[in-house]
Order: sequence, then structure tokens, then C-alpha cells
Amino acid sequence: MTDELEENIVERDFFARPEEEQRDFLAQTWCNHCMEVDLGMVNPKEFESKDRVWIEGDCIKCGHSTVTEIVEEDEE
Repeated sequence: MTDELEENIVERDFFARPEEEQRDFLAQTWCNHCMEVDLGMVNPKEFESKDRVWIEGDCIKCGHSTVTEIVEEDEE
């Protein structure tokens, strides 16, 4: 495996986000197992790499892992 394929992933503190943001991110989900939108997630963990930020958790309906990628907009 080469260094180019390795991604430096850092865990972030999801609960440091404002409560309103937390609620929105936990509610606005897509479950690939249920094939449904906005079922919600529990047990969130937030991660970042060089190119992206995402939250991993468990679908409230089926319990399978779900991922929500966060697009952080530049505020100018």
C-alpha cells in the first residue's frame, strides 16, 4: 500500500456543535439498508480527513451503520 492511498482520519467532537446543528444532522440521514431518507441516527461519531467531514452512526430503524457527509460552506 502506498502513502497516496492512506487517508489521515481524525475523530472530531460531534457534541461540540450547536444543539440545533446536532439535531439537524441526526435527523437528515439516508440509510442504504432501509433505502429511506430521514430515519435518523444514534451513536454519532464525527470524523474529518483532508478533503471531507462526515458523521457515522446507527440507523434508528434498522440499526445498520449510516454515514452523513457534511458540506461545510465558506462564510464570506
